[in-house]
Amino acid sequence: MWDVDFIHGRIAEIRRLDPEFRLFGACKHRHRLKPPLSTQEILAFEKRMGVELPAAYRTFLTTVGNGGAGPHYGLFDLAEALREDEKWHEGMPGFYATPFPHTTNWNPQFEEQPEDYEEARWITGSLILGHFGCGAYHRLVVTGELTGEVWFDDRGSDGGVTREGEFADWYLSWLDQTYRKAREVAEKDAPAPW
Repeated sequence: MWDVDFIHGRIAEIRRLDPEFRLFGACKHRHRLKPPLSTQEILAFEKRMGVELPAAYRTFLTTVGNGGAGPHYGLFDLAEALREDEKWHEGMPGFYATPFPHTTNWNPQFEEQPEDYEEARWITGSLILGHFGCGAYHRLVVTGELTGEVWFDDRGSDGGVTREGEFADWYLSWLDQTYRKAREVAEKDAPAPW
């Protein structure tokens, strides 16, 4: 499913092109992936969560890496994801096993915005993947009709919850865009030939 050598090679090339970590978020993840997890570690995590992780994400964790280089400030590793998510659903049993409530982009207008707009019930069945900045997060649907999709949770800036696509497409798109940006920055900074 994942071309591990390609991904690691592309990230190494991005790191070479951006050694000062000037690209957005690179100062946090430093263009590095954390070591993959074992199948046993994934099974223990799934048991704790009460759900099975989507296949693309599961194999990413066991073959590519457990967090690190990724969109914006990077991907949380599973332990970080749980810690961050607990802030959202503390005291809400079955958070991950409860189906994700959306199938289309959701952002009620200010006049119709529910009082509980920032409550956990609007993001059940999803696992936090990483921080975008300004109180916004990328989330992976782990239970429900759209399991395996990444959604953007921008309720902190009244932007609602919107679809970003399947996990593999979302990650590879980031990798491609970041590689292109790194090349552009490196070419722009290269000394002029004399």
